[in-house]
Amino acid sequence: MMTRTSRLAAAIRSFVRDIGGVAAVEFGFIAPVLLVMLLGAIEVTRAMSINTRISLATSMVADLVAREQQLTGDDVRAIYEIANEIMAPYDGSKLDLSLIPIMSASNNASRTLVYPSVTNRPPHNHGTVPAKCQAYSLASGMLKTNESVIVVEARYMFEPLFGSYILNAGPWTKKAYAKPRKSLCVAFDGATCTSSCFSS
Repeated sequence: MMTRTSRLAAAIRSFVRDIGGVAAVEFGFIAPVLLVMLLGAIEVTRAMSINTRISLATSMVADLVAREQQLTGDDVRAIYEIANEIMAPYDGSKLDLSLIPIMSASNNASRTLVYPSVTNRPPHNHGTVPAKCQAYSLASGMLKTNESVIVVEARYMFEPLFGSYILNAGPWTKKAYAKPRKSLCVAFDGATCTSSCFSS
């Protein structure tokens, strides 16, 4: 008959040899790491996709505007609708766009102003609209004298799927430039590209 001590020793040896629950214990340690990696991959992939679409929508708006000789407010809003389609399936209402047509003075390339009024260049969602004749700084050498460029500024309020555990929420900004294709500038206030901003 086994003594109490020998039975205890046998039970300990049996417990040490039993590996039936090792996999469950190891999975318990690994599962949280795998879950974080999975959620991180989903979040980062989603963020990269949104970032790509913001860049594409911003440059597309600048390019489409620069292809025209004259635009009305309805024309600009129709271009913004295309930008919304580009953002799908992500929320296009979070994308703010500002259309800023800039012209340089005929005698000073570094004097760059917003040349049209705001009437026919509405913003998209909550984008800002610089006023006519407002100064706008461009990189040195971007424009020669009496030239113009279409600037589109974008702002997107990014909201992560899983809170701020992986990526932080906040505004993302982009900027695109396009030179008018068919004339000196894109006319928003009429058929010509003259501006009273440079008369003084």
